Amino acid sequence: MVIWAFATWLFPPLIAAGWWRHRVHKVPLTYDSSLWSIVFPLGMYAVAGIYLGRADDLPLVGAVGEAELWVAIAAWLLVFTSMLRHLWTTLLRPRVTPTKVPSDRNVP
Repeated sequence: MVIWAFATWLFPPLIAAGWWRHRVHKVPLTYDSSLWSIVFPLGMYAVAGIYLGRADDLPLVGAVGEAELWVAIAAWLLVFTSMLRHLWTTLLRPRVTPTKVPSDRNVP
């Protein structure tokens, strides 16, 4: 229970750090593979909350875990969609190469 409470306590500082980085310092939020390191703990926190609520008969903890599961699913979908978009724009999209147009400036 103490570890779950500590993990719950970490959410406000993590949200504040994200706000500080992307809103205050205007760092653009673009896809990076390190975003998956955020998605995994969200899902594990949710599952841990659900199972802790069941094991210790704590309905509030279970409800927080179930709500967090939807947050984790939304984060997974967002990061997965961003990854697909990034793959499309960097690897799969056909590139248009500029063609050399003859110049008429040298012709009298």
